Amino acid sequence: MASYFTLEPPARPGQLSHWLAPLLEGVGSVALACAMVALPIVAHASSPMLGYLMASLVMGATAWLAPAQAIVCILFGFIFQNLIVSLLSGSIGSADEFDIIRAYNFLNVCIVWLVLAIMMLARLTDLQPMLRRILFRTTVMLCLIGAYFAIGFVLYGMGAVINLRNVVTPTLLFQICLVVFALHQVRLGAALSAMGMLVMLCGFVEFFYRDAWLSYTNSAAYWDLSLGANWETLALDKAARETGIVATGLTDTFRISFFNSPFLSDLGIEVMRLFGPNMHAISFAYCISFFALFALYRGAFFQAGLLVILMLLCSVKGPLIAFIMVGFGWIVFALLGARIALFVHLAAAFAFAIAGILLGLQVGDYHVLGLISGLREFFGNPLGYGIGAGGNLSPLFITIDWYQAQAQGYTPFPVESSVGVMLYQMGVFALVIIAGYAWIAWLAFTLAQRTGNALHAAVSLCLIWMLFNGLFQEEAYFAPLALASLLGLTGMMLGAGIRTGVLSEDAQR
Repeated sequence: MASYFTLEPPARPGQLSHWLAPLLEGVGSVALACAMVALPIVAHASSPMLGYLMASLVMGATAWLAPAQAIVCILFGFIFQNLIVSLLSGSIGSADEFDIIRAYNFLNVCIVWLVLAIMMLARLTDLQPMLRRILFRTTVMLCLIGAYFAIGFVLYGMGAVINLRNVVTPTLLFQICLVVFALHQVRLGAALSAMGMLVMLCGFVEFFYRDAWLSYTNSAAYWDLSLGANWETLALDKAARETGIVATGLTDTFRISFFNSPFLSDLGIEVMRLFGPNMHAISFAYCISFFALFALYRGAFFQAGLLVILMLLCSVKGPLIAFIMVGFGWIVFALLGARIALFVHLAAAFAFAIAGILLGLQVGDYHVLGLISGLREFFGNPLGYGIGAGGNLSPLFITIDWYQAQAQGYTPFPVESSVGVMLYQMGVFALVIIAGYAWIAWLAFTLAQRTGNALHAAVSLCLIWMLFNGLFQEEAYFAPLALASLLGLTGMMLGAGIRTGVLSEDAQR
């Protein structure tokens, strides 16, 4: 069956001229993205205004003239920006400046979105009805987020700004990718494959040569700026009192029990997590899952296999479970059809959610305690407290007494759960945002049903599962390499479907 998605499949073995050109194209696109991400950050080190100006000019011009390259740049920034910041961290004077510099990837998203939004407003009546429909509904989501951000900014100041980046990025990136692929015949397969290979290289280098990786990437300086020196925060001392494990160096803080699960702790297996070029283990695991999904369902089996190995080495449950369940759902999709696959996948997801909550309450799992706190607060105040309240980024997070939380059955405010935190911040309107994500997943599954494309089916199933993952992981919705990247890929698929006429108002009827 013909593929209606323009992320082209890999060339067949032996077609040297056919795969060499896309390879060079992909490497060139990623190299250009690296320069576009790095230059404003380097400029910021000498003058913040120069950095902002350069980012605005570079990303604005790229969004106007080469929007596909802008998407590559955004995804590259999600993955590799923190590595660039780490290399420059010796010249960063304070933690506040450090946080500002790390916000450039969000600034890039906003600039590209703003340019494309202006272009869309100028030709709104010429857009396909299906594209207008999707843009209208997702813009309503953005307006709700904006309203709760305004409330949060009045109450919490910069805390609301930091949280806004996490809440709004998935929808912004979805709209960017949707519009670009709906209006242009874009080919990003080579660039995404090249980026996936670079992610894989970084992961294996870190695993086999961790000390050299940490040294050459200047990671100690990065982590001091990110977490604060122990003599200031006493975080390591607090961890030693609670766990009995005394950290003697940076790498000791990377050690966890196998998959960081109380159900596996009795095995006595310790692993040292991979943090990747984005310097965050859970986000890196989601990043690997994204590229493994992309590679496997496009037929790049060897690359997918290596990425799955890296996923195991990250020792993060959520992305791995999602990847396995997507594979199971895709098999049902291929053998028994779309409707049965959707029913089975949803049944498995609901069973996973119920079992996770019940078992989590039994063992006092932090993620479930945070979810229960969100539900309690939601029924106490169904209108919410504004973006910036609660969550892992709250300055009060380090004050949580986890022993007391386990005894009570909930944390003092929602943490460790995307759904719990969103209910706390946006109340009943958080359900509107989540319902919007679910509607996008339904559109993606509808597209997969019509095309029979393996990647379409896998991405739609993964997006459905990710919505349930948000019950137990704050990173599931809020980390740019989790829901945001997946929604970006979904936007590419739906945009291409709209452009080719496979997904249209008439087809929906």
